[in-house]
Amino acid sequence: MRVFKIFVLLLVPLLLQTNWEILDLPTDRGFTEICAIDEQTIFVAGHDGMWYTFDGITWSLDTMGWPSAPWFADDTLGFLYRFEDGDGLGTFRSTDGGRTWTPITDQNGDTLRLGGFSFPKGQNMIGYALLLLDGGRVVKTENGGLNWEVVSPFPDVYSEAEEIIDPRGTSFPSEPDTGYVPADCIEKVPIGGGEYDYIERYSYFKTTDGGQTWVLNEEGLWNDDFNPSYIDFPQNPNIGYMAGTLARGSDFVGYVYKTTDGGATWDTVLKDRPYIVSMCFPESDQVGYVFGDSVAHKTTDGGKTWKEAVITHDSTFYKCHFVNDSVGFVTGHKNMTLCMPYDPGFVLKTTDGLLGIAEDDWVDVQPELVEITAPALFSRELACRYQARESGRIRLTLFDAAGREVQSLGWCEVGCGEGSLSFNGALLPTGVYFIRVEFVSARGNENQTLRAVKVR
Repeated sequence: MRVFKIFVLLLVPLLLQTNWEILDLPTDRGFTEICAIDEQTIFVAGHDGMWYTFDGITWSLDTMGWPSAPWFADDTLGFLYRFEDGDGLGTFRSTDGGRTWTPITDQNGDTLRLGGFSFPKGQNMIGYALLLLDGGRVVKTENGGLNWEVVSPFPDVYSEAEEIIDPRGTSFPSEPDTGYVPADCIEKVPIGGGEYDYIERYSYFKTTDGGQTWVLNEEGLWNDDFNPSYIDFPQNPNIGYMAGTLARGSDFVGYVYKTTDGGATWDTVLKDRPYIVSMCFPESDQVGYVFGDSVAHKTTDGGKTWKEAVITHDSTFYKCHFVNDSVGFVTGHKNMTLCMPYDPGFVLKTTDGLLGIAEDDWVDVQPELVEITAPALFSRELACRYQARESGRIRLTLFDAAGREVQSLGWCEVGCGEGSLSFNGALLPTGVYFIRVEFVSARGNENQTLRAVKVR
C-alpha cells in the first residue's frame, strides 16, 4: 500500500489534495462494489474477479465468476453473488471472514441467487435478503444464512391493474422484526393488441413482524419522480435516510431524505446534488457520507448541515464502504459517462473521515432560506409544512397540470421556525398539481416548485 502524490495521474487525475491513500492493487481496471471488515480485510469486486486482502498490503484474485456486491454481517459471516457470461452462478457464504466460500443451496441442491442482504446490528443468525429470480421476493434466515425461507408477499399496489413490484434492497437496522424495503411499483396499463404501458412509481414497504405482513408507504416518498436507490437506518428503525434521484425533465438530480418517526414523515436534508451513487452512515445517524459523480458530501450532525468537496475532475465515484465514522473506502472509474467494468479505476482509502481533503477545502452546502414539504398524494386538504431559517414573507400558489392557477394563499408574514399552510382540495378534480413557493427575506428571495397528486 502506498501514498501517491498529486503528480501521479494514471489512476486518479487532479486530486484536490495530496494525501489520498490509493490502494495499490495489481490492476487498475473495473472496480465496482467494495466491502471491508476492517482496515486490513478488504474485498473489491472487479472485471477480472474479486480482489481481496487480509493484511491491507498483499492482494489476491478470486476468478470464480464475476463477483457482485460482497457483503459482511460481522467479521466472519459474509455473502457474495457470482455470475458468469450473463448467467448467475449464485450466492456464496463465508463463515471465516471471506477466506473460504461455499454455495447456498435450496432443498433441491440448486444454488440460490440472493442479494440485498441485511442483518440487524449485533445479529449473525437472523437476516433478510432478496430472492433475485423470483420477482424480487424477500427471504429470511434464522440460522446465519445457511437456509432461507420466503416471507409473505407484498400487498397489491394497484387493485385494478396488473403490476410488477421490483424491490431494491432491505434494511433491518436493529430489531429483527422491523425493516424497510424500497421498491419500484410498476403498473401495467393495457393499450390494446396485447401491448402495455408500464408506469413506474416508487415507494417502500415496511414490516414490524418479521415479514409476516407489509405496509406500503402511501405518503412520504410515494411518487413517480423520486427513485429511492439507497436506504440506511444505522441505529434504530425510527431514524433513517433514503437517497436516490429525482427526475427534472430529462435530467436527474440527487436527493437525500430523513425520517425520525419510522417513515411516517420524511424531510429533505440534501437536494439538487449530482446523481447519487452511494450513501453510508457507518456508526450512527449523525455522521454520514454521500457520493455523487465526482463530489463527496459529509454531515456530522444528522443531516442538518453538509459539507462538500470535489475530489476528482474527470472521474466518477461508484461505491463507498466505511468501517467506522473515520475509516472508509470508495471505488471509482476514470470515465464520467459510462462507468464500464473494464474502465481504468481506483480504490481510495481515508482514515480521518476527511477523504484526504484539508478541512478548509470542505465547502458548506448552503441551506435554503425556507424548506417546504407537501404530501405526494392528497384528497381533501393539501397541507404544506415549512421551516424558515429567518423571518420573511411567503406565498403559495397552486397550479393544475396545464399551468392554470387554481388557488393562491396570498402573501403571509412568517417568523423563523416551523409552520404550515393548507390548500382546500376537496372540490379539485383528480390529477397532478404543482405548488409554487415564493419566499422573500432580508437575505434574498427563493422560489421552489413542489408536485402533488389529487386522489379520490
